[in-house]
Amino acid sequence: MKKILAVLFVCTALFAFYGCGASHYTLMKTDGSTVVSVGEPHYFESSKSYKFKNLDGKNIILKREDIKEIKENKD
Repeated sequence: MKKILAVLFVCTALFAFYGCGASHYTLMKTDGSTVVSVGEPHYFESSKSYKFKNLDGKNIILKREDIKEIKENKD
């Protein structure tokens, strides 16, 4: 039982460190709203869209035509 708790603790700690260590990017959309990504958004030429995870950990897909600007957040 202690081994299971230790493994869960280590996994949780690694997940927390990953979120803190990753760069964040702000995507400004053409409608004036903004979205923040954890890590650099990945561009897919075939669908002409960007895919990334937001701060809540949800996968987001935005078309290139809906994005005005992408900036890396400097902390």
